[in-house]
Amino acid sequence: VTRPAVPVLDRAALGLAPPEAARQGMYLLRPARGHPDATVVLQGSEVAYAFITEALPLLATEGLEVEAFYVASAELFDRLSEETRRRLYPEERARAALGITGFTLPTLERWLRSERGRAATLHPFRRGRYLGSGPPERLLEEAGLDGRSQYEAIKWYASGS
Repeated sequence: VTRPAVPVLDRAALGLAPPEAARQGMYLLRPARGHPDATVVLQGSEVAYAFITEALPLLATEGLEVEAFYVASAELFDRLSEETRRRLYPEERARAALGITGFTLPTLERWLRSERGRAATLHPFRRGRYLGSGPPERLLEEAGLDGRSQYEAIKWYASGS
């Protein structure tokens, strides 16, 4: 089910996991094609749409391969066996990941196992103030969560700077 103003994406054509994967709570939304230059953990449909429709095409023009995980429900993920959780989200990826969330930073920190990844994570309060009000696209831009901002953050993170 999607919001009326949000287009339904052709997940198969975009190389994305099917919607049923959300039952696991967290899943590999889009695997890298080859060795990943960066791992991203996305939380919130608004940042996921911006990632898929804006950031990912820009990253592709740079030749950057990104492995993207999506957090649909930490509670569902926690109900899985430890073995399944480790298979779905390997420790190696957690140590390499930065996050992008439309929620608060603390809700995403459990998925990030490096100080560098946590420091690079994009979240609404990153600029130290609450957002104004207005159209969703404008708020994403104000928060630095829009596709262009995601692209810049991922590109910087992948460069090792």
